[in-house]
Amino acid sequence: MKLLGIFVVAFLVGPLALGCNRPKPPTIKPEKGELASIGPDGVHLMLHLLVENPNGFDLSARSATGRVLLERKYEVGTFALVQPFRLPAGQAARLSVPTTLVLRDVPVILGLAASNRDLTYDADGTVNVGGDSINVNLPFHLSGEITHEQLLRATMNSLPRFP
Repeated sequence: MKLLGIFVVAFLVGPLALGCNRPKPPTIKPEKGELASIGPDGVHLMLHLLVENPNGFDLSARSATGRVLLERKYEVGTFALVQPFRLPAGQAARLSVPTTLVLRDVPVILGLAASNRDLTYDADGTVNVGGDSINVNLPFHLSGEITHEQLLRATMNSLPRFP
């Protein structure tokens, strides 16, 4: 009788266990980064990301961290985003995330800013997706240019306003 009970349980539970697939990781496609301002606390950027969730259930992202290089050789700082967000099931979501880079080498940055040319940037990092018990870090890479005009505008926006 015990053997019959085991077969019944295996027959009923087996298809359920086989039907459960492992969650697929979302894809993260950085679209662009916009320079907002430069201040004593760092460089303020708006990162625009397209994140697609291929699963049949919502996912939660908890944080993102990384580092930024200018001209592929000057490490200008790190970033940490701690703003959680949800990724809807089977959809792509555009996220605009404000972040501040804490500058490590201000003289290098000032020299590059004074060079009167566009600057390339590369950001490498990870986004932590999941919950408290199960989560995974997904890598991403973002690259592009900060135009000289954007750099000037950010500098002008960072200066104190006088009445």
